Amino acid sequence: MMKKPIADLHCHPSLKPHLNAEIGSIWEYRENPTVDEVFRLVSFRKLAIRGLAAKMALKTQSNLDSCLQGGNRLLFCSIYPFEREFMRPDRPFKRASLVVKWALQALLRKRYKRHIDSKLIRLITGISPSAAIRFLDQIHTPGGRVDYMQGYLDEYNYLLAAQGERPGAPQDGTRPAFRLLSDASQLPQESDENTLSGIITAEGAHAFGDYALEFLRKEMAFGDLPEAEQARLRASFRRNLAIVKDADQTAFPPFFVTFSHHFHNFLSGHSQSFAGLFSKVFNQEPGMDAGLSALGREVLELLLERGPRSARILIDTKHMSPRVRQEYYALVRQRRQQGDAIPIVSSHSAVNALDTLETAMRNNNDSRTERRSYVSKFEINLTDEDIRETFDSGGIIGICMHDGRMPGRQFKKKLRAVRAHPEKAKRLYSQMFLTNIFHIVKVNARHLQALHPGGAGEAVMQTAWDTVSLGSDNDGIVDPFNTYETAATLTDFRLKIIEAMQTQDRPYMKDFRILSLPEEKPMEPEELQALMMGLTPEAIADRVFYDNARIFLERYFTEAYRFSGAVV
Repeated sequence: MMKKPIADLHCHPSLKPHLNAEIGSIWEYRENPTVDEVFRLVSFRKLAIRGLAAKMALKTQSNLDSCLQGGNRLLFCSIYPFEREFMRPDRPFKRASLVVKWALQALLRKRYKRHIDSKLIRLITGISPSAAIRFLDQIHTPGGRVDYMQGYLDEYNYLLAAQGERPGAPQDGTRPAFRLLSDASQLPQESDENTLSGIITAEGAHAFGDYALEFLRKEMAFGDLPEAEQARLRASFRRNLAIVKDADQTAFPPFFVTFSHHFHNFLSGHSQSFAGLFSKVFNQEPGMDAGLSALGREVLELLLERGPRSARILIDTKHMSPRVRQEYYALVRQRRQQGDAIPIVSSHSAVNALDTLETAMRNNNDSRTERRSYVSKFEINLTDEDIRETFDSGGIIGICMHDGRMPGRQFKKKLRAVRAHPEKAKRLYSQMFLTNIFHIVKVNARHLQALHPGGAGEAVMQTAWDTVSLGSDNDGIVDPFNTYETAATLTDFRLKIIEAMQTQDRPYMKDFRILSLPEEKPMEPEELQALMMGLTPEAIADRVFYDNARIFLERYFTEAYRFSGAVV
């Protein structure tokens, strides 16, 4: 029997190649330039950067050859115009401790030096020298602006042009192909082994705005901007969203957009996404943890509006501040009561096992809470409240594969102990992934029991499994699972997930059993079996790695829903 394909709710196959002509096509695997190639002379800077770069994915991860090899044949292709603040270190690093500040100033210089920053950007992102310099010159030009829509269109047009057969000679007598989808009726069949399908999404609603760079670093709200700047920014969103939503102008409107991202966008607050040294290098504080602005509410409504030729664009809540999530969930509930089904999407997430968003806000990303924890308690991760709201909306959650934002200190301690043992590391990553999955299912199951106090049948209870899927964030400039660094390993990862569920009672799995959260104790066999709800490990893997995404698309990625509101 042919294996089902794998669907990845969030990846960036076009991010690097569209900004680097040396990468021949979206298909090719390519490693970023090495530290030795970029910094040729022996220096403190070179040694320090080598250590920092060791944690990043300095290669293409979701290039199509790797996806084909790993069985990943349905890609949600996230378009991301680089936020310019991501390329502008927070010199002179005043928020760091004195020793760290001196070290960063020695490493990156106290003042901007184009030749240093361009090399760092090339090393971390894999884009070309000319693209890096173009971005830097824009950032450091007094009075400069950035029209992110142009970056969105550049990557969008790259994906359009990438459709068709793989360039070059046929492989094993076949020539694989890539195509973009505009409707769930075009989803790949299991027999389409040599066809890769893409669905366009976007990361960050900033993609549709025209910003004055001078305001992005200031701790000011949209209403604090000069009136002329408010008008210009509002007009840019109206103009650009009219284009991307119009099926006559844009063949593939994005299916969903991550509303917030790493930095200030004057639409909504964002959560802290950088920790450790990166939190000292980049300043995420402007706009962080705010609510929706007046412009944000307006843009939110524009995205959700639909008409005969204007597509609804769903909202991805990843990166939203807890306050914005509260506001958005209230809107979704209100619209649902009015008969308008809006599914909540969280495309590349992890759980923090905190009960409510208020608890997450009180926790305030305190790194001390990570010390004794297996999962990260940061507010960017999903609380049980987020999980319940997503379930009620008919939404979907993609679980990421990320060493940075998923784990607390206890996981990292275990990982250091098994780094020299690849098989044990694989078991540990399976434990992390399944602990996240089963916690979501447990929260959903308890919610269903509360909704059905008289008891719910097996078919109803199995809907607790409907919201979980894979959202790797491959090529998102992340710290990936060390043993599963590219899409080529996804089939192996799926098999390891099945194996982990099958062998929970084996002695060698003692330290790698699925944990019950928030207690962070190994899940008892009775609880595990109850949560599996009669499903086999293979059936669970099918749901997580493909079926739930397919069913979600069949409900919401349709012309009837996107343009007129009908739900299957």
